Formats: sequence, structure tokens, C-alpha cells
Amino acid sequence: MMRYADPSVCPDCRTQLPADPAACPVCALPLRGPLAASLFRTLTHADGLLTELRASQVTVPATRAEAGPAGPTPPPASDDPAASPSGSPTVARRTGVRGASVASILLGLGALCLLVAAVIFLAVAWSWLGVGGRTTVLVGLTLTTGGVATWLGARGLRVAAESLMVVSLGLLTLDVAGADNAGWLGDLTSFGFASALGATLLAASVALLFVRRPLVAPQVVAVLGLAALAGGVLGNSTHDQVVTTVAVLGYAGLAGLGRLRRLAVLPWAALVGAAGWWLALLALALDDATGDRAGQTTAFSLLLQGHRLGLLVAAALLLIPLLFTRSTPLRQVGLGACASLVTVTVGLPGPDDGATRSAVLVLVLLVLWSGALAAVPESWRRPTLAPVAVCAVPVAAVAAALMGVAVDNASDVGAPFSRAVGVHLHDVAPPVDPSLLVPCVLGLLLAIAVAVPAPARRAWPAAAGVMVLAGIGTLALHPVPLWTVTTALGLTALALAGDALRRSDPLGSWEAAAGSVLAGTAALAALPSAVLTSTSLAVLVLGAAAVAWRGRFPESAVGAWLVLPPATAGLIWSVSEVAGLGEAYRATPVLLVLAAMAVLRPRAEVELTAGLAGLLAAVTSVGAASDPVTSLAFHLTLAGALVTTSALVNPSRRSLGWVGGALLAAATWVRFVEIGVHSPEAYTLPSAVALLLVGLRRLSVDPSTPTLRALAPGLVLATTPSLLWVIGDDAVSLRAALLGLGCLGLVMLGVRLRWNAPLLVGSSVGALLVLRELAPYAGHTPQWVLIGFAGTVLTLVGITWERRMLELRHAASYLDRLR
Repeated sequence: MMRYADPSVCPDCRTQLPADPAACPVCALPLRGPLAASLFRTLTHADGLLTELRASQVTVPATRAEAGPAGPTPPPASDDPAASPSGSPTVARRTGVRGASVASILLGLGALCLLVAAVIFLAVAWSWLGVGGRTTVLVGLTLTTGGVATWLGARGLRVAAESLMVVSLGLLTLDVAGADNAGWLGDLTSFGFASALGATLLAASVALLFVRRPLVAPQVVAVLGLAALAGGVLGNSTHDQVVTTVAVLGYAGLAGLGRLRRLAVLPWAALVGAAGWWLALLALALDDATGDRAGQTTAFSLLLQGHRLGLLVAAALLLIPLLFTRSTPLRQVGLGACASLVTVTVGLPGPDDGATRSAVLVLVLLVLWSGALAAVPESWRRPTLAPVAVCAVPVAAVAAALMGVAVDNASDVGAPFSRAVGVHLHDVAPPVDPSLLVPCVLGLLLAIAVAVPAPARRAWPAAAGVMVLAGIGTLALHPVPLWTVTTALGLTALALAGDALRRSDPLGSWEAAAGSVLAGTAALAALPSAVLTSTSLAVLVLGAAAVAWRGRFPESAVGAWLVLPPATAGLIWSVSEVAGLGEAYRATPVLLVLAAMAVLRPRAEVELTAGLAGLLAAVTSVGAASDPVTSLAFHLTLAGALVTTSALVNPSRRSLGWVGGALLAAATWVRFVEIGVHSPEAYTLPSAVALLLVGLRRLSVDPSTPTLRALAPGLVLATTPSLLWVIGDDAVSLRAALLGLGCLGLVMLGVRLRWNAPLLVGSSVGALLVLRELAPYAGHTPQWVLIGFAGTVLTLVGITWERRMLELRHAASYLDRLR
């Protein structure tokens, strides 16, 4: 009887299977894993059902008679623990070590034992065996293990085959070592032995790759053998670059063989080996290309003498991967890398090449590659972009270095306001010829123009501005008058601002910002001369004002309003320096002009920068004044008055009144300190009066405002400092009497006008004042007075209890009418 579950045959094609197979050798059906186990259990369950069905053939009629018309009998329950109650098989959890793992462990240990035994054999038996015996034993073992491994591999026993193949190749290594020890290979050095061993292993591994089912071990050993062969040859050769080149080509051949034989490991292992030897070739070629040799130390002479041939060969070897892939992106990467390395080879400076000559060479390469990028079709643009980027990096570095020297030279003329108008820049010696700044910038702009999409090429005004800036930088690299540099920057800033005003696209905002930056740079460079600083700041103020009032984009207007107040403050300060006005008096016109701008244009950006600029100017003037305290009080008063004016004029800036009041109060306090006033009322009453006036104004505008919100801050500030002074050490004084009268007046006013604030503040402060007056006499009062006082209070409370109930209703009605 045929069984469904037969582990010796394939469940699909019914082919006889080897021992513990991973897959069917004919139809490649996987025979391991949870799904295969579930299939085998299902087939086993089917065999059990078939057996039960055959056993029940005799009793089928009786069973049907007994069953009646109710329907078929349900299938019998299975005793298979892997089957579910419904009869369908379930996947059992695998426990223990897999069979394949056991085989791998055993075979691995076996291979290790065989190799150890071979080594011991060579160490012990080599002396008493003859040449023939030794040769017969080693060659026989090597061929036997190799043949058995190949035979096992052809029959699907991959683990055993791999293990024995490792043993065979290890024995082959011992064969070569024994032959060298016997002198059969001649007097070899260590490098010669490495070459012989590598060649032997490479030849044997490559031969084993042509069997029916190649193993993994020969693929790995082939790569290692080629490495040993190339390393040995490299150690005995003086042509290092030739050896490394041949090694890379050899690995390329192994990779091609792996693809031809459809091997999984060899192509990738060969790729790793080729990359390592290619890097070695690159290092050797770079050392040869930059070496210092007599009469051959320039880039051109090194190229003519062939000392850069290695770099060109390394670049050509980068094209080999293109033979193994059809991917367009990978091909483009290879072509771009090859072109980049060729560019580096041509542009790499020699030891005697100066910085200027090297920069010129790289700039020429950048222009040539940019032209090629503009001429090639779209499919070749990506490979061409790589050498363009390689050339652009050093060109940009040269331009940045020259601009850095120019900026440093322009900012190192002297201290602020310490030089005349005709002051000259220093004579500097940059590492590269200053005349290369403009060509380098032009080359970079050309590369950007051909590399970026077409819409970005419309930004020709920005490119023109960059070129002008490069020209100004070139000017700053020479000992020219400072005014030439600042004038050029100012005119460029005005041109950008003018073009920004006529534009209706977002580029106008960028031009306005660039113009502000250039004008600010001109002002910073002109600081050594007050006249030049005034001129540069006037240009900045003019451009910012034009953009602020006539700009078409809100972003540019915001930026202009941010720049305008500090630029105006700097202009007034520098003009005051030219006019001979002392620093102690310069903050006054600055504060007046900035306040006018903030009042006329109440914008957050204007107020912010105007406040910061005004604060800086005031601090500088106070520090330069002969009497700093008086100067501080004056500037605080002026600032407070100006801020309060803005709060009164602009309804949206009412909250600035608090800031103005605080500044005025601070000015008063500073003045009181100066004249020696120490009474608290001198400091607090002016601020309290200001707060009360603001509160009364609020009540007149909105009668529904609670008096606690409108008047309580002013009343507390007017009474609390005096109360604290009285509580401290001035209990019996004119201040205490006046404070008491004031509290009485507040209580009466609150009752009369039905206002909460004066009533509560006056009663609270007055009560504390009365208790303070009572405190010195409390300790000397007789006890009977206290007892009598307590009795009186209790009596009065008892008598008036019922009357209080009526008064409570009247008091509630009265409190409801309070505001």
C-alpha cells in the first residue's frame, strides 16, 4: 500500500531523496521549515484516515442503517497530537537542535580533527617516511578528500561537502609547505613561498569552480589565494603599481567567472578584494604623483615623465564595474568617479607649483568641465557634474581665502574715528595672486549657471552683484584709499536697492537685504573715519527708507524698518563726531529722532530697534559725561517723556504709558539721590500721582471699570511706603499725622463717592497706623482696664444683636451700590 507521508521521496515529484535533504534535487521543493513540517503532518494524518477507512469497509452498511437519514457520520477523532480537534493539522513548536545544525557541528569538528591530524602527521612522521611515502600520503589524502567532497556536493550533501573541501584545501596548503621544506621549490623567501602558495590555491580553487555544483569554500579560497599571490609578488617586485593593477584585474576576472558560473559568493568577495587592492594602487600612485624629484617637481613635468600614469590607470579601473551591471545610476556613478579622478590627476599640484599656478590650472579645468556640462546631452549630465564639483571646491576655497584677506585688510585700518578721510589700506601679500579673485568667482558662477535648472539662471542681477563684490574685494587687497572701497560698496548697495524697488518678484526682497548688508559692511569698514562713516550710513539710511516706504513686498519692508532706526542713530552719532559735538550730548538728538520715527510709524520692528539703539546711545553718553548722575537723570526724563508721548498720540500704544511713567519715576529717583533726598515720598508720590491720573482717566472713559483696578495701584504706592517708614522708627512724627489725615480723607471720600478702592486702602492703612500708635502704651495698661474693656465689648454685642440684623440688610444694599 502506498503511503502519502514518505520521508524518503519528494511529496511533489516522488523522486527518491538523499539523507536529510534541504530541498528536492529534481524539483527544488523546500523540505525544511514550518510549512514543510505542517505538510508532512497533514500527509501522516491522511494516512491514518485512509487506514481507518479501509478498516471500516465491512461495517459500512450497518453504520449507514444505524445512522439513518440524519447525515454522514463525523470523521473519527485523530490520535495525532499535532492535529486540531477539527481534524486540521497545526504547526508544533520546534524544540531542541535542528538536524542540519547537528550535522554542521559534527562535520565541522570532523574537519578540524582531520586538519590537526594532518599537521601532527607532518610533525611526527615526516622524518621517518621517505620522499615517496610522504608524497604519496599527502597527495593521496588531498585528492581523496577533494574527490569525496565533490562527490558529496553533487549529491546534495552540502554541509559534508563544504567540510571536506576545507580539509582538502587545507591539506593542499600543507602540501605546498612540505614541498618547500623538502627543497622541491628551491630556496624561496617568505614572499616567494606566499606567491607559490597563493598560485596553487588559486589554481585548485578555480578548477573546483567548474564542477557540476560548485561549493562555497573554493570561492572564498580563490579570493584568498589571489591575495597571497599578489602580496608575494608585490614583496619581491619594484613595480608596485603594476602588481596592484594586475591584482585588481585578476579580481575582476574572478568576479566575471563568478557571474558566468552564477555563483553567489565569488562576485562579492572578488569585489571586496578588488576594492582593497585598488585603494593600495591609489595610495602608491598619489605618492608617485606628488614626489619631490630633481627636475620633475611640477605637475606638468611629473605628468610627462609618467609619474601620474598610476592615477590614470586607477581611474580607468573604475570603469570595470560597468561591465558587470546594467543599472544606469551605477554606470553614471562609475563614469563620474573616473572623470573626477582624471581631473584630480591633471590638476594635482606638484611640489614646486606655486599656489597661483595651481589655482589657475584648477580654474581652467572648471571652465572646461562647465563647458562640457553645457554641451553634453541630458543622459550624460550626472557623470559630468562630478568633475565640475571636484574643481569647484578648490576654486571656492581660493575665492573665500582671498575675500577673507580683503575683509581683514579693510577692517584693520585703525580705531573708530581715529583716521582722516584719505587713509589707505595696508599692503598685504595673500597666498594667491589677488587678480584671481574675479576669475574664480566668474568660474563658480559659470558652473552654477550650467548646473542648476533653467529658472535659476534668471537671477543675473544677483550674479552681477556677486561679480561687483568680487571686484571690490580685489580692490581691498591693494593699498588703495579706504574711501574707494566704501564708495564702491555704497554704490552697489544703492543699485541693489533701486533694482529691488522696481521688481515685483521675490528676488527684490533678496536684493534689498543684500543692499542693506553691503551698506552696513561699508559703514563698518569706514569706522576709522567719521566722514566716511557718515557717508556710508547716509547711503544705508537712504536705501532702507526707500525700501521701507516704496517696497512692494512686506518682508522687505519689515527688514528695512528693522535697519532704519539703528542706521539713523549711527548717522546722527557720526555726524555729531564730524561737527565736534561731545559724546555726552549726542544721545539727545538720537533719542529725539528715534522717538519721532516710533511715534510716526508705530510698528513693533521700529520700536524694538529704536529702543535698543536709543539705549546704547544713552548709555554711551552717560558714560562719557562729566557728571554721570545728572546725565542719567536727564536721559531718563527725556526717554520717559518721549515714550509717554507715543502712548498718548497712538491709541494702539496706550500700554507704553506704563513704561514712560516708570522711566520718569526712575529719573526722579536718580535726581533725588543726587541732591541727597532720603524720604520715601519724594520717590513714590510722583509715580503714585501718575498712576492715579491714569486711573481717573480710565474711570471717566469707562465708568463701569472697578475702582480697585483703576485706583488701587496708585493709592497703595502713595500710602504704603510712608506706612512702612512709620512702622519702622518714626511712629510719632509729622509724617504719621499726615498719613493718618490722608487715610481719614480716603475713607471719607470712599464713603461719599461709594468707591471701594479709597475706602479699603484708607481703612486698612489707617488701622495699621492706629495699631502702631497704640503699641508703645499697650504694655503699661492696668489689667482692670483690659477686663473692663472686654466686658464692655461683650455687653454692647449682646444689646445690639437684634439691631445688627436690621443694619445688615441696609449694609448689603449699600455695598451693592459701591463700585
